[in-house]
Amino acid sequence: MARSRQIGTGDSPPQILRWPTERARRWTCEFLGSAPANDSILAVIAIGSAVRLNVVSADLDLVVISAEAAHLQISPPMEIDLRVYSAATVDAQIGGGQDLLGWAIRFGKPLFQRDHYWDRIIDAWKNKLPLPSAAAAHERAASAHERLAKVLESGDADAVHEQAVSYLTHLARAELLDRGVYPASRPELASQLRANNGSEIAEQLDRLLQNDWLDNERIAQVLKLTA
Repeated sequence: MARSRQIGTGDSPPQILRWPTERARRWTCEFLGSAPANDSILAVIAIGSAVRLNVVSADLDLVVISAEAAHLQISPPMEIDLRVYSAATVDAQIGGGQDLLGWAIRFGKPLFQRDHYWDRIIDAWKNKLPLPSAAAAHERAASAHERLAKVLESGDADAVHEQAVSYLTHLARAELLDRGVYPASRPELASQLRANNGSEIAEQLDRLLQNDWLDNERIAQVLKLTA
């Protein structure tokens, strides 16, 4: 039996502080309302800045743990990043430093769980949660750097701005992990860096998230940054 209150389409989960769109809110409420009837769904956890205090953005990711992940068909709106994980491999992935699952344990908010499934996961890992891989964060940053360099050739200012945010986000996470700090949500990364001796990455990321536009000089500065 599911140990979670059933949520209807007009009843928003209070754990989500901000919604990216009204469509995202309606879809999430409908999905959560249907979850108790789907025995394959063991837990739904919200992560991202939408569940974090003291930030203004509303990035919403949903982590779904399923007993039969391969057969679970879910189609959220594009503004929700939804990831499905198999219950059979969750512990191994957490132990291996899988970043989204680790983030869900450390910062996530459970919206639904069956028979205290997610409570048991947290109890098992809360005192031994490994950091995500710093090497993987550096690899993601390197790939984002390559994409930024390529998109510059397109002349699309919006695409350049978006890719620069992506690059600096990966770079900030890599630097924090090098320092042994667990990265929080994107809007919190600059503050985390400053609390750990500061970084030019923090200044540039903050400016980009505040929609401070990139000129050629700033693009060159961003491209030179490394963790």
